[in-house]
Amino acid sequence: MADGDDINYYKYAQIGLELAAGVGLGFWAGYSMDAKFGTSPWFMLFGAAAGLAAGFYLIVRELPREKDFKSGKKGKP
Repeated sequence: MADGDDINYYKYAQIGLELAAGVGLGFWAGYSMDAKFGTSPWFMLFGAAAGLAAGFYLIVRELPREKDFKSGKKGKP
């Protein structure tokens, strides 16, 4: 396996971890708010959905860079 292939695996792992972290953080924040206000499970569900949306935003933001990377162009930092 070439060294360049390892960089791609790390990049994809980073994208997956960003998505998981967004959902987890939103879930935790919603859970905390539900415990404080007694509105279970609404804030928890909203927090998880907001974290999922934020994670997908990060993925969509990476897509143009991936296209430029494959074509050999320099992407935006």
